[in-house]
Amino acid sequence: MAQEQRDESLEALSYEEGYSRLQEILTQLESGTTPLEESLGLYELGTRLAAHCAARLEEAELTVRRWQEEGDAVPFEEAD
Repeated sequence: MAQEQRDESLEALSYEEGYSRLQEILTQLESGTTPLEESLGLYELGTRLAAHCAARLEEAELTVRRWQEEGDAVPFEEAD
C-alpha cells in the first residue's frame, strides 16, 4: 500500500520536479554523511525517480515523432 502511494506521488511529478529531486538525492548520497539505512532508501527513491524521468522523456519524444509524422512539426534549420 505504501509503495503504491509513493509510485502515485511520483507520477504526479513533472520531469523537472523529478529531475530536481534526483539531483538533491545524488548530492546527499555523494556527501557521504547519510547513514546506511537512509542511503539505501534514498538510492531506491533515486532509481524510481530516474525511471520516472526517463519515461517522461520517452513520452515527449514520442509526441514529437507523432507531430513530425503528421506534418505538424516544422524542422529546425541548421545553423551555419
